[in-house]
Amino acid sequence: MLASLDVTYTDARAGTLSFTLDQPPIDALVTLPLRVGGVEVELCLLGSSHQVIAGPVTETVATLPGSPGPLPYNLGRDIGGWSYRFTADVYRRATADFQSATAFLRKYLADRDDTLAGAYPGMPDAITGIMLRPVKRGLDWRTWHTYPQTREIVVTRSRMLIR
Repeated sequence: MLASLDVTYTDARAGTLSFTLDQPPIDALVTLPLRVGGVEVELCLLGSSHQVIAGPVTETVATLPGSPGPLPYNLGRDIGGWSYRFTADVYRRATADFQSATAFLRKYLADRDDTLAGAYPGMPDAITGIMLRPVKRGLDWRTWHTYPQTREIVVTRSRMLIR
């Protein structure tokens, strides 16, 4: 599902994003509740960031006061009987490559039942998306955050497996 986010886009960049597993739920612009592999999950778009609430995990990638970036490259934790792993990569693209990538993402994320994505009115290259899928013994989700001013694409991958 690709939703139009009813807010004004504000300048953000990959370096200001922080990561936490202990942020309480934040009021989301758009939320998609799902039940996947027996786990209740909420995919939440916070604007240029996201929150995924899955069982005992509350993953937040956002610009948060008092929590400076950058995102961790690779992090693992045991949480409530689950093995959780998070990875993040930041890609910088030339203008034409960035626009091609965001056009592809917009089309790829648009009509999927396992996805929540948002775009800003008047900013076709500013996209935030979360795709969730079941895997053997758990869940896997990927996110994309695109920043037109800096032509950055932040890609994260999270996996939680029952121990």
